[in-house]
Amino acid sequence: MKDYYLNASELRSAAAYYARHFPIEAQNSVQIAEHAVNNEFIIPYTGDLSRWIPLGKPVADWLHNPTNDPEFTWGINRHWHMLDLGKAYLMNGKQEYVTTFMQHFRCWREQNPVPVIPSYEEAVFFQKLGPWRLLETGLRVQSWISAYKYMEDSPLLDGHFRSELLEGLAEHAEFLTRYLGSTEINHAIMHMQGLYMIAVFHHEHPRAPYWRQLAGERLELCLLHQVGPEGIQIELTTHYHDAAIEMFGTPYLLGALSGHPFSSWYGGQLRKMAAFTEALVRPDHQSTGIGDSDWISSGRQRLTLLGAILKDDALIGRGTGNAECLWLLGAEAYERCVQLQAESAPSVSSVAFVQTGYYVMRDPQQYLFFDAAEMGGAHGHADALNLEWMWNGQLLFTDTGRYTYEEGEWRRYFKSTRAHNTITIDGLDQTPYISTQQWGEPVAKASTFRWESNSRYHFIDAAHDGYIRLPGPVMHRRWVLLGVEVPLLLIADWLEADGEHELEQRFHLHPEAVLELFSEAGAAGEAVTGEAEVEAETAVIGTGGDAAGGFAVAAQPTATVVYPGSTVKLNMSWMTSGLKDEQFTVNKEQGWVSEVYGSKSEIPVIEGRAAWAGKAGILTLCLPGDAADNSGPLHVNTCMVDAERRRVELSYVYGDAIGTIVIGPDTLGWTERKE
Repeated sequence: MKDYYLNASELRSAAAYYARHFPIEAQNSVQIAEHAVNNEFIIPYTGDLSRWIPLGKPVADWLHNPTNDPEFTWGINRHWHMLDLGKAYLMNGKQEYVTTFMQHFRCWREQNPVPVIPSYEEAVFFQKLGPWRLLETGLRVQSWISAYKYMEDSPLLDGHFRSELLEGLAEHAEFLTRYLGSTEINHAIMHMQGLYMIAVFHHEHPRAPYWRQLAGERLELCLLHQVGPEGIQIELTTHYHDAAIEMFGTPYLLGALSGHPFSSWYGGQLRKMAAFTEALVRPDHQSTGIGDSDWISSGRQRLTLLGAILKDDALIGRGTGNAECLWLLGAEAYERCVQLQAESAPSVSSVAFVQTGYYVMRDPQQYLFFDAAEMGGAHGHADALNLEWMWNGQLLFTDTGRYTYEEGEWRRYFKSTRAHNTITIDGLDQTPYISTQQWGEPVAKASTFRWESNSRYHFIDAAHDGYIRLPGPVMHRRWVLLGVEVPLLLIADWLEADGEHELEQRFHLHPEAVLELFSEAGAAGEAVTGEAEVEAETAVIGTGGDAAGGFAVAAQPTATVVYPGSTVKLNMSWMTSGLKDEQFTVNKEQGWVSEVYGSKSEIPVIEGRAAWAGKAGILTLCLPGDAADNSGPLHVNTCMVDAERRRVELSYVYGDAIGTIVIGPDTLGWTERKE
């Protein structure tokens, strides 16, 4: 049985495949290795990712931290650079990389002996600083073992060094078994992932069976405590859910390879996790980033890994290629994955995770994610009723990412309600912000009242109670209606309050979007980004209805959004009811999106503002169009919103079809007839 994922021959084949099929990643591995030789590093998740930071010569100082972010100390002590030293060695055979690996391993052990910790509580404290935080302990050993296996055929890695490595691994194993973090926290998965890997690699140690049994049992407890009945990791973030798949999945794979398989229940839970990951994959193959997640990420890579370890060809087919899977599966198995994926097509069905509160509205032309879930803990954002929308391959409304975990204005901004596509009341977050890893009380809770998805439309009706804590309590309820064959997105925001309040409604656009606003009179405003000349094509709003009955029927502000190099255009208009003096102003605002941790860039944001007391309604009408589509534009004849009765009526003409939409508190009717 194996003591690692791949043997020496398989690793050499993987390296050759890596250099041939992943040339950019391979070049990056060599670059990281070359800088590591000089004790220079770029640490993921620590801010500036463009500058190589020296840790000293001739010996690296593993406690040197030139930043104010503890993530730097934690990151550098995970020794991820050793993986690239090993990959670079496999590709070009430079013994200097092996020497660097050995030096870094030895000087780290010399500088950081196993600590004597006065209390169990101090050892397992979630944010304990330094290189022996349990998370780093579990991750570091995985780097050591993988690097050693990559370089194992080097004559420099003699028996004496192997003895040192095994001694260091045993120290780490005993530390991990002495201080057991809570199985309800995702860190515990990585603790036991590392311990399991030690037990398999260092299988001749007399304590190895105990390490393996303890790690296996606690991984099952982590899976039980951290993955809900719908297969969603309890922190309710895309990043940590997909990371948990890798953390749970690799021990499962290693157990099968080493002759110590996990239970069928364990595999079944992994399969449930795959369903959620797949649901969040947009048509552009990126994943919606809930909570503390990066703007750029692909859950399809996790589908490849899970499909391979579960021996599920259909799941593999819905995944995508990535180098991480190559180094776990080997070149031959990986190439088979690539072939399966070339013959597969992604799902276009809507998916509802009703117990959790996540809804994915999907059809051949579009994708919309809607959040009616709980906060999800420290990594959650104040984003109840947030949505992300992609139409005809173009991302229109987007989540903004996470950027940083370092306490400060940027951490607060990216977690805030105003950084999401929802409503902010009186400038406050839905849940009070305390610090980077702590929310106050009460925590906003969302409820879903209606959910439908059929061949004509997708519809969600949900609310949250985050603002009932205010002196004049406010409830926010949101309806989202998305046409399938008719290009229309209707968002109705209903607000009910005691006393007078101010609201802000925001839509965060793609970084490349060019936004132009128009006043009630139709005068064009200044473009937010770019210099493109944009011709307004706003909906025609009728004047029917009885103003005395509470209807607001006149068009208020409108907006047009276009994208350089794209034929997609979005027209937006707003109708309101119950606002103070019926005044609803729409402005451009600068926002931010974080593609990956530590980087951010500007984006245009549409911000609507108004004051009201009692009941109010804001209807946002979004009409997407594509110049390459010959079906012609959608014309809205009448559109009315009534806050008192909570009712929306809309009539339209689209091609040779005449349609009517009527939505009430408990009803939704969409009828259509041909001219």
